[in-house]
Amino acid sequence: MAGMRVVTIKCENGTGNLDMEDLKTKCEKYSEELGAIMITYPSTFGIFEPKVKEACELVHKHGGQVYMDGANMNAQIGLCSPGEI
Repeated sequence: MAGMRVVTIKCENGTGNLDMEDLKTKCEKYSEELGAIMITYPSTFGIFEPKVKEACELVHKHGGQVYMDGANMNAQIGLCSPGEI
């Protein structure tokens, strides 16, 4: 883990979407040590996160990188462009 630790982000019940308020709060709290966020896209629920661009911009604003889990890459091909996100 190279001295890093995992901080989980809440999700909305039912949809599994990111809780953007929780993400914002934690980005601000950990801004000095924020390394990255890992997003499973589409989610385990099979949903394309409606605010994924907003989440990416927020993490980038606080100096972090965005890692999109490749486990669901087949669902992305032909439906979206990870580079655009």
